[in-house]
Amino acid sequence: MKRIVGMTLCAALFVVIQAWGSALSPAGPPPGFARDTVIRISVGAGMAFSTVNMGIEPIGEIKGGLNARLALRLKRRIGFTAEFTNQFPHSASPAWGSIQARNFDLNLNYLYLNVGQTNTKFYGLIGACFQQWKGIYQGTPAVGKDIYDYQSGEVVKFNWNSLNLGIGFERFYRHIGLFGEFKFRFGQNYPYDPFAIVDVCATIGTKINLISIGNGSRSGNHNKSPRHLLKPKIYHWF
Repeated sequence: MKRIVGMTLCAALFVVIQAWGSALSPAGPPPGFARDTVIRISVGAGMAFSTVNMGIEPIGEIKGGLNARLALRLKRRIGFTAEFTNQFPHSASPAWGSIQARNFDLNLNYLYLNVGQTNTKFYGLIGACFQQWKGIYQGTPAVGKDIYDYQSGEVVKFNWNSLNLGIGFERFYRHIGLFGEFKFRFGQNYPYDPFAIVDVCATIGTKINLISIGNGSRSGNHNKSPRHLLKPKIYHWF
């Protein structure tokens, strides 16, 4: 398990470093969108599978939830994604019942690989997450100190801040696309705990392209000043 986590972390770090290191390299125009796309805005939804916060809930138990997102892509490479994930109500036996968990994510993603001339793209992501967690303590301690901190039947609430690091892909078929992401969340379960992995999350779903704003081909006299050679904007609405 430690080897798999280590290899995945190394791959994610390589993705981010590779992405920033290749910032000046050109990316081919994606089929189905305006040439030299400047801005693309899309919304999406999907399923999220997460360990939730491993400092409270048992390690290795994966919980499902619904993910909604708004994505902004700038100049084909730089992008931002705002996400909201609502985990389905669940229990974490033997300590916790009636758990509700929500995640709010803001990520920067950087396109680093186009697959041939297709719309399949891979990207690295880094960002931040804020998680709200609420559960009912059932009287059986999950860790030794729980028995001193909570009373049976007590409603307990936690808020966490964490750092996201991961990889993802997307593939558009004109206005409809598929996406998938895998990310680690790093943080502290308790104030005195070490900074470490507190959550692992995989998300898969669909996107709808709302608008794609791009530049058209240059035309006219090449001897004109740069001001007159600006490309006209082309808008592709959903």
